[in-house]
Amino acid sequence: MKKYLSLSFLIICALSMNTIKAQTVSDTAIMGPGYANDVYYSFENGVVKTDPRSNWDIAFYTSVWSAGVIANDGNGVLIYTYPNADTSGWNSVSITGIDTWTPMYNSDTIWEDGAFNRNSLGHPDYGWGVYNMISHDVVGDSLYIVQLPNGSHKKLWLQRKNSVANTFYFKYANIDGSNEMNVVLNANDYSTKLFVYYSLMIGQVVDREPAKDSWDINFSRYMAIVYDLEGNPSYYPVVGILQNTSIGANRFQPVNEDFEDWTAAPFELYKTRIGHNWKTFDMNSFSWLIEENLAYFVQTQEGNVYKFVPTYFGGTANGKTGFNKKVVSLVGSNEINPTNSFVLYPNPAGSNLTIAGIEHQSGNIIIYDQLGKQVFHQIIIPGQSHVNLDVSGFAKGLYVVRLISEQNETVQKLMVQ
Repeated sequence: MKKYLSLSFLIICALSMNTIKAQTVSDTAIMGPGYANDVYYSFENGVVKTDPRSNWDIAFYTSVWSAGVIANDGNGVLIYTYPNADTSGWNSVSITGIDTWTPMYNSDTIWEDGAFNRNSLGHPDYGWGVYNMISHDVVGDSLYIVQLPNGSHKKLWLQRKNSVANTFYFKYANIDGSNEMNVVLNANDYSTKLFVYYSLMIGQVVDREPAKDSWDINFSRYMAIVYDLEGNPSYYPVVGILQNTSIGANRFQPVNEDFEDWTAAPFELYKTRIGHNWKTFDMNSFSWLIEENLAYFVQTQEGNVYKFVPTYFGGTANGKTGFNKKVVSLVGSNEINPTNSFVLYPNPAGSNLTIAGIEHQSGNIIIYDQLGKQVFHQIIIPGQSHVNLDVSGFAKGLYVVRLISEQNETVQKLMVQ
């Protein structure tokens, strides 16, 4: 049932805001020299946990109906799809010619779209494996070479995910087949986290991430798409700020220092809405400069909205980020969280559109043009994490995307250009 706020409640909230708007808090997150750590941060509670980035190599998204598998690309782990054989070639894997192979990186926008999912063709193909409609398992059909930060290599076969039991089965070994390890990993044991992590170096699960409902953003090092002076994209290691999957944020520039109209743009849920572009490296002073006239607004786990302004970045010497935060809106216990329940990316869209964050939904996705004409319809299959859509044939303009389920209906606007 939809809930509506009474006028008296809105007045109380407005009066309450008059007492908190003047409060600006300065805080820091310290990743350490060489950006050695991930720092998980809550706007309400401060630093939740600081954890070494080097203690894991691959990780599995814990949602039951997800096949997301990521790599620690921020620590130098490289993933290659083995090009010379399918899984039948496990015993004859060779890394001859690996220097000519193209590594795969995690998506820098969607958490569960990991390096091992980059060859995905869309449901039922999730990159490393294909979903079986009868057993509901994802069955691995590819072999991978993992180059570890020390330069050594492992061959890896993600054999199966038992979706019903939320259990992954995989094996890995040295390239010559020695030291083979067969692993059964029950993601249910880590259901309070986004990911369950595994170290191929030491051969064990690593419990490193705090509970997913305890943090809002993560100061981290990761691979992102950057553009050279001619506008050519490529992956490059960056240091930035990642949002939790349920955290919405928006960005405004240029704005005055007192700007607080956080409703002027919709919140976006993709993980790098804050990202790394709030700073630049100045070759003249050989120091980091913070973008001027910039403000972010972040909606937290509790539903409160904070203004977030980076003020300092110390670089590799200390990995320290300084920032100001300020509450600009409080949510009541009966107020609906306005953050959208699914993600459209990119938006505006050119030729391709991804509709993500639907793994917990069941129902229909429908897209309408400005005249109300239905231009797209797809049923969401249980376990489906995202929909890839070619919109190159759509007329340029504004569209409405509706996600309709038995529980609710969510609407977002899409711009095609």
